[in-house]
Amino acid sequence: MRKFSNYKIGVKVIMKKINLSLLILCIFSISFTFGSSVFANANDNCLQNGESELSAHRGAHVVAPENSTEAIKWAGLLGYGFVEIDIQTTKDGHYMLMHDSNIDRTTTGSGDIKDLTLEEIKSYDMVTEDGTVTDYKVPTLDEALDAASEYGVGVNFDGSKGDWDDKQFVDDIMDKAEESEVLDCSFFVLSDEEIRDQFNEWYPEATVTFLGNASENVDEDIEELEKYDHAIYTTSINNIDKESAKKIDEADLPLHVYQVNSADLYTEATDLEPRLMETDVIVPGGADELQTGVNKLQADGVIEDEDVAHGLELHLTSVDHFEKQEEKSKVVKHMNGFKDLIMYQNNAELISESVYNMLDVNSNKIIGKWQ
Repeated sequence: MRKFSNYKIGVKVIMKKINLSLLILCIFSISFTFGSSVFANANDNCLQNGESELSAHRGAHVVAPENSTEAIKWAGLLGYGFVEIDIQTTKDGHYMLMHDSNIDRTTTGSGDIKDLTLEEIKSYDMVTEDGTVTDYKVPTLDEALDAASEYGVGVNFDGSKGDWDDKQFVDDIMDKAEESEVLDCSFFVLSDEEIRDQFNEWYPEATVTFLGNASENVDEDIEELEKYDHAIYTTSINNIDKESAKKIDEADLPLHVYQVNSADLYTEATDLEPRLMETDVIVPGGADELQTGVNKLQADGVIEDEDVAHGLELHLTSVDHFEKQEEKSKVVKHMNGFKDLIMYQNNAELISESVYNMLDVNSNKIIGKWQ
């Protein structure tokens, strides 16, 4: 009996191993066969996790030139959840980041992108919003997406630039996004319905959206977005209210609001509990992150005077201390003192208008939080 019992136990062990192997094989086969479905589920998890995050319009150009790898890197370091990027094609067929159709505003060079090779564009330096020349070069799409992947930010692909009705162009973009492992946390803003539908036919697992107007067309917009398996609702913060935001939420569509560029609009946007708040000037977090931004601006020569930067840092260090201690009145008092300081520095032309505006908006955001 003991031998028979041992035999039965041995058979059970062997069968368990066989069943486990079959299970692993089945899982592997399903994953291989339905890879796009697995990708789509990952995409949903990223955009529908319920957590509100800031998205950096053209990257974190509060501290670096817009649409640069540095702006993408610092979006991740400062705590933004996403970056918005613009894709253009050079004369020799390379994909690169640039909002404008020419390089005049954001580099030391000039000329239309379609008439310049990538090498020619790379020969120029990028400049910040206030005209400070940096050592940064216009990035290729590969470089930009690798930075997004490395620093953990999702990608908002602006479809208003580029040939999104061209299959080869779209395939190239999607291949590069997949290689950089950013497709599981990305979406595509395609406001042309015909182009959007064609893109969706090619890549039904990708998340799409368009620039809606929730104040006037929320019901029609929702109906349009429900055509797609994966979509989010995008609208300006100036074109939405709580009633329309509720309808979007009830439709189970993540909300993406853009043009959140003041402390008051940030408060309005936060009250709507969107998935993403896209901004040019708001910095995530409090005084600590703002101080990090000041350090970066000093390092790049945007804030040239060391004493000016030191004064800003001292104030922000004090505010950060009081924030950690949750001493509300002292945070507000010292932040108001900081506002007086930056106003003096701006009037004395010790900091640029763009730096002043960024610091002022974020000062108001911190004061609004603690008042």
